[in-house]
Amino acid sequence: MKTKVFLFFTLSLFFGFANAQNKCNCTETLQKIISKIETEYPGFDVKTKDNLLYNNVKENALKASAESKSDDNCLEVLKNYTGFFKDRHIWVLPNGNSAPQIANHISSKNISKALNINLEKFRNKVQNQKNSFEGIWKDDSYEIGIKRLNEKEFVGFIIKADPKFWKPNEVKFRLFVDGTYEYYMQDHSSQKGTYKMIDNSLLYFDDIRSAFTKSFPQSILNEEEIEDRINEINGFYIKKLTPKTTIIKMQYFSYMFVNTIEKMIEKNKTLLENSEFLIIDVRDNGGGTDNAYQKILPYLVTNPIRNVGVEYLASPTLISTTENYMQGLKKDSIKNKSEIIDLEKRIEILKANLGKYVNHNQSKVNISSISPAVKSPAQIVVLANNHTGSAAENFLLNAKQSKKVKLLGIPSSGVLDYANAMFFDYGCNNYKLLMPTYRSFRLPNYPIDNIGVQPDVYLDESVEDWVKFAVDYLEN
Repeated sequence: MKTKVFLFFTLSLFFGFANAQNKCNCTETLQKIISKIETEYPGFDVKTKDNLLYNNVKENALKASAESKSDDNCLEVLKNYTGFFKDRHIWVLPNGNSAPQIANHISSKNISKALNINLEKFRNKVQNQKNSFEGIWKDDSYEIGIKRLNEKEFVGFIIKADPKFWKPNEVKFRLFVDGTYEYYMQDHSSQKGTYKMIDNSLLYFDDIRSAFTKSFPQSILNEEEIEDRINEINGFYIKKLTPKTTIIKMQYFSYMFVNTIEKMIEKNKTLLENSEFLIIDVRDNGGGTDNAYQKILPYLVTNPIRNVGVEYLASPTLISTTENYMQGLKKDSIKNKSEIIDLEKRIEILKANLGKYVNHNQSKVNISSISPAVKSPAQIVVLANNHTGSAAENFLLNAKQSKKVKLLGIPSSGVLDYANAMFFDYGCNNYKLLMPTYRSFRLPNYPIDNIGVQPDVYLDESVEDWVKFAVDYLEN
């Protein structure tokens, strides 16, 4: 399954394709999306075996598109059509959104005002306030001063930032004592949400996953403690629950958290090796990349792991996106030489088989002989629910092959048969079309989509505390 890893990354590289295209009316947009799905979606033939039903859905969608009066209405028409395929790797998004998102509260353009603050006087005022909101805070892009305005509100103002977007003393965010915030994005539009303040040393904006640490007066938390707190807020931690049982929580398998997971496992190596029992919690983990969980596998395995492979539908989009990714690697051609050679071979094969399915491996099944950790837990429970999806489901399939692992919970999300999603250019810039590029060799005998990976032990609604249940299951 590792063959898909590099392509997930191309979502960001392929991000701006639509800007050079034409804006289309709703019917034209739908017609082009239909054409793209019918020719480049790997699941199309399987999902449209009932040709009469599919054609009826298509005709109704085209009629609705002709009657569409607004962009929002058109988006619903497009979603109703793509929803027919019951594949959560197919998305139609308004151009400007980078990925499917949970709705949040973004207001209209709201230029933040500048405050009249003397920075030297501000520093002198806060230097003796050892445990207060007020002070100077930093992240990778900003240096911010936080000042109390009144009993109900603190304000964060710019000290240092990219001068193309910000001037000193402009308001970056407002913090309210009820735990809510108003945060001004780079374009100065306003987003609302909730924040956490930890030991007056770490400020975390939940909805946008942005963290600031206190730099003056000096934080009472050291760098390692701050990193651990941020990881825990993001849903990554390893804790000893009882003298016998340890839990590891992995909230996401996204690329941006691969290093976080690997560092966390390495840091807690002694704890993992000396725990009799281990709980791995991947509830609500929507997936990402298989790379994210490789470091935990040595603690699970009792035998080689069988991974059923995939075949890619060779399409112009897959070829061009792979080429774009390879060009990025060529910036450091010495370091990435072997990967570049591999990609060149893949591109050559794809071009020679346009419109056909391609298996880049020699066989349909890959058997991985992972070396077990020298010491590891004797018994392991994996917790999963109906929001555990994609690469996290692939982790479940790996884990279930171990003789010492039991999966507890409810069936997973069921979104793994068609994957490696990327944005497809279809000729209109109104909306973006996200589609998978491969299908699994598990099909048709072992489908996962809309079914999920089944637990070994089903946890019904009467089980309120899954972690407590897992501890009791392991220790008693």
